[in-house]
Amino acid sequence: MSLLPSVGLFTTLCLLYGCATSPITTAQQREAYLQQFIGQTSQSIQANLDLSSIDYQQVQSPALDNQTLTYTVIRPITIPAPMAQNPADIDSGAVPIQITPRAQSYDVNLQCKIIFRLENNITKSVHYSGRTC
Repeated sequence: MSLLPSVGLFTTLCLLYGCATSPITTAQQREAYLQQFIGQTSQSIQANLDLSSIDYQQVQSPALDNQTLTYTVIRPITIPAPMAQNPADIDSGAVPIQITPRAQSYDVNLQCKIIFRLENNITKSVHYSGRTC
């Protein structure tokens, strides 16, 4: 009997579980939210942008120059670290060790930059730097 199919199934289940514990907004929802700021001034964006509504946390003050308004953000996600139990231990009457939920996962902060391109202080487009946006 090959162990490879079992490992593949286990990996797939872990990935699906990881997706279930990720933030709830999709990339399309984040994109749609940020696109609504095109045509607005940098001051309007700074006053109205709510990064937490799209699962981002701002890590520093926005950087503003004549051509761009740049936000450096992180998107925290939790990645599960499943622990397999040995069925022989359960059948033998061994008491399973209780593990706290924190020990079964680890947190990762994915960092990226949101860049609003400006012309005469009016946003013309929004771009991203980093693959985690």
